[in-house]
Amino acid sequence: MIGGIIIEVIDPVCKMKLEEKDARFKSEYKGKTYYFCALSDKKKFDENPEKYIEH
Repeated sequence: MIGGIIIEVIDPVCKMKLEEKDARFKSEYKGKTYYFCALSDKKKFDENPEKYIEH
């Protein structure tokens, strides 16, 4: 939360919406941070990020 604003992010693997502050897992790829609701989603992303990012 920045200044009382909730920042919502989307897990790129399962497409679940979550609050950035609640995301337990994250990865950096090409200078961008991606957030995940589960460790299994993070692992899938880390194995093949191009499959999950929007071009």
